[in-house]
Amino acid sequence: MIRASVAVAARDGSPEDVYDAREEEPQMQRRPPPLANIITLGVQNFDAQRHFYRQLGWPQAFDSGDFAVFELRGALLALFPIDKLASDAHAQPDPGRGGIRFSIIINVDTPEEVDELAALVPQAGGKLTKNPTDAEFFVGRDAYFADPEGNYWEIACAPPDNPVVSASRRAAGVAPRPKAAQARRKAGLKAAKKAK
Repeated sequence: MIRASVAVAARDGSPEDVYDAREEEPQMQRRPPPLANIITLGVQNFDAQRHFYRQLGWPQAFDSGDFAVFELRGALLALFPIDKLASDAHAQPDPGRGGIRFSIIINVDTPEEVDELAALVPQAGGKLTKNPTDAEFFVGRDAYFADPEGNYWEIACAPPDNPVVSASRRAAGVAPRPKAAQARRKAGLKAAKKAK
């Protein structure tokens, strides 16, 4: 039997609850969790969406004419025409544009990187929906944008001891931030607050 306690934390890093896995059945064959780091967006205008992500400067790892993949640190973003994605999934396409249905979080190391990436969004054809600011629901800085088809992204910088930041770096196989980077991030947060 696997013996573990998992702390469930809010985005602000405060413990809310503790789940004790000691009473659970052992994992099947004690396999590691599945690797889930490819996000596929079903897009209506493939060429425009591909151009948008290229304009953000994200490296393109693959392009077959109707399927494009961009490489991010620890994950891949795939673009696929919505009708083909629906066909592949044996589902109906739902190109609704009524508001936010999901967001994908981009973790950056410094508050300045939040501002820098946010500045690229309008130039690339996207829309900032929340300008860079002190985060409302966690300690740090964030901004939101929507790509030309209304897919939402959050650009976030949080302290390295934030459990979501720690987990995302572990999942991506990225080492924890070095102490010097932590000090620069803190200095950047203070400078951003003074600039207000």
